[in-house]
Amino acid sequence: MADALPCIVWVADLDGHVNWTNHEFGEYTGSTLKTTVDSGWQPFVHPDDAQRVAQAWTSMLASKAKLDSLLRLRNASGAFRWFRLQARRSGGESGAGSKWYGTLSDVHERQTAFDANSHVLDALMKSYLAKPFPAVPGLRFDSLYRVANTLEKLGGDWYDTFVLPDRRVGFSIGDVCGHGVEAAVKMGEAKHALFVAACLDEATPVQVLERANEVLFLNNHHVSITTALYGVIDPARRTVTYASAGHHPPILVRANQPAEVLPNHGFPLGVEQKMPPFLREHSFSYQSGDMLVAYTDGLIEFSHDIFDGESRLLIAAADSVRHHAEHPASYIGNHVLGDTTPLDDVAVLTITYD
Repeated sequence: MADALPCIVWVADLDGHVNWTNHEFGEYTGSTLKTTVDSGWQPFVHPDDAQRVAQAWTSMLASKAKLDSLLRLRNASGAFRWFRLQARRSGGESGAGSKWYGTLSDVHERQTAFDANSHVLDALMKSYLAKPFPAVPGLRFDSLYRVANTLEKLGGDWYDTFVLPDRRVGFSIGDVCGHGVEAAVKMGEAKHALFVAACLDEATPVQVLERANEVLFLNNHHVSITTALYGVIDPARRTVTYASAGHHPPILVRANQPAEVLPNHGFPLGVEQKMPPFLREHSFSYQSGDMLVAYTDGLIEFSHDIFDGESRLLIAAADSVRHHAEHPASYIGNHVLGDTTPLDDVAVLTITYD
């Protein structure tokens, strides 16, 4: 059955040693099964991709999480083509009889087409994310955005900050399900819907989320599920009020204290035109030196262990405040993800109160 599939199929033991491939690998590389078993498939990887793929492979083995990555493989004539590498573990938790099963699928034409249009894709994402932060006395903003290691190089994550007509400050962060141009376009729609809903009048965060949800459904029967967090900062009262539509809860770090997960309730946008009454507003007062961290799920789900990811996030957030990090969002992202290339887009927004 594996030899009949139009892709490379391979099997590895728990240590990552490949011990079987179908005929497709030998036909593509010109290598025999014995050579592949003895030397592995890594020698066929393009030198520019080798380190990144090795890190993803090591992370897969350590976390026992599935792998999804891109790489170029050398064929029998010495030319390189793009492949999508996917793998998952199968077998008992004890390890008895467990193996890694994987595929290498040729995506060369699609990847080269994306590369040829990379300037267009970059311009599209920059138009959504490159807006400068507002200059507000007493507030410092920082952000991080990492694109997932996927073929599309486009995702549905966003962050936004803006001054409202009444001089308060609005902020949002969210995630549209999926990748690619369609997800990026729907992300732009969701981000703009929240902005417009917030600026129409002195709407509460719950009202903003409900109005944005209705806007997304107008003349659009293909709304994507979207999680979002919207909040309002009142610099005069030094308060923050926020509501969440199914998004991960924000993190608050107070000076010389552990980071804490704030309350969170909500229902995602894009599911029902009339949102169920699950949205709740939450407020807190801030002092100089405090910092709020909002993020998308790619930050804490990269290893498929959400509890480990959240623990890393809380430690990194507290450390960034303690060390007075110049760019706290980057500090947090680097310390949570390390050298791992995320399989989902990552957005981090930090707001520091001076």
